[in-house]
Amino acid sequence: MTTQPSAQPNLIERLERALLLLAYFIELDGDVHVPMYEKFEAELVELQAMADVRARARQRLEAYKRSGDGKAISSRNLSFNSSEGPFPYLGL
Repeated sequence: MTTQPSAQPNLIERLERALLLLAYFIELDGDVHVPMYEKFEAELVELQAMADVRARARQRLEAYKRSGDGKAISSRNLSFNSSEGPFPYLGL
């Protein structure tokens, strides 16, 4: 999971470069490359939206942790696996 945030901007940059190249090809060859351009463009918009959501979520979490609230989330409670968490699964 640590590799995905660093890989995400790389993929966004690659799609942006691919769109530039496809725009050049469209100028040279005509509309034959338009479907691929549209597909890459839609994928870029989706990836940018996901990156924006992640950034907003990260900001919210950081603000919550900085607030010093007694109920602040501690890193030991951020387990998604019930067998590793501080509270056992009781089957409720």
